[in-house]
Amino acid sequence: MKILVVRFSAIGDILLTFSVVAALQHKYPSAEIHFLTKPSNKAVLELLSSKVQPRFLQESLVQTATQLRRERYDLVIDLHNNLRTFLLQVLMLKGSWHRFRKLNFQKWLFTSFKWNTLPKVHVVERYAQAAKVNPTSVTLSANNANHVVESLPLNYVAWVLGATFSTKQYPLSKLIETIERLDLPIILLGGEKENALASSLQAHFPSIISLVGKTSLAEAALVLSKAKVVVTNDTGLMHLAAFYDKPMVCIWGNTVPEFGMYPFQKRPVFNAQVADLSCRPCSKIGHNTCPKGHFDCMLKQQSVEISEQITSLFYREN
Repeated sequence: MKILVVRFSAIGDILLTFSVVAALQHKYPSAEIHFLTKPSNKAVLELLSSKVQPRFLQESLVQTATQLRRERYDLVIDLHNNLRTFLLQVLMLKGSWHRFRKLNFQKWLFTSFKWNTLPKVHVVERYAQAAKVNPTSVTLSANNANHVVESLPLNYVAWVLGATFSTKQYPLSKLIETIERLDLPIILLGGEKENALASSLQAHFPSIISLVGKTSLAEAALVLSKAKVVVTNDTGLMHLAAFYDKPMVCIWGNTVPEFGMYPFQKRPVFNAQVADLSCRPCSKIGHNTCPKGHFDCMLKQQSVEISEQITSLFYREN
């Protein structure tokens, strides 16, 4: 039996499919599972301890479909569900195609009119419904990155600075307000575009260790796995940290947990968010700048409460 799972991007969305991939492997132990995504996501799939066979988008959908047609899949599970995947189904001449419901209309109602009609179901569970499985726990493969944590403190806070869009990113002024109330070892994580932000923080707090732009995805996973507490924006590394069921403080800007994309873990998460803003959520993804110009969803965050939560979680017995 051959199964194709489709999810083109992004890192966080692909990570959220892992519980479904594991469930498919459990349900069909002799099946060969392939995963179609963008070539840039190869490192994400390599985190799966039980490997799948990657299949990558080609320059055109016709080329992609031509390659995939040769595989003669018994089952295709579309966890992306957009126009491109519909066209791909047509080009593959594949009738048996299970689609994930994206609920874009409900999200539009929420972002446009603040009318929340979304089901109170995590996106992982909705992925699983599309695949007709129950989500299964996943062990990630990051053991080859042990050298990264050898020089780090025994106990530390892993702080994820990154976010694809600026309206999902805790700004420098609030970071300084929050961190100056902490007396804890802090390790910064993020991509190269967060280098300037990390440098500004290190100028204020010389004891902070920055691994921003210095880790692979597997190395970042290991840093998150060893942390006592994870502080993060709504971003891909938030979902990566959830595999380790860590005490977590999630800082939400223009997006909201009600979209069903909060950390999928057993341990409770403290969601830091500015309540009762008439403009929030303003997008299901994010913006480069606040559409209203005030950025209240981040600038009105309670830095005292956030710092108190981090400290409490750090010293709490696991």
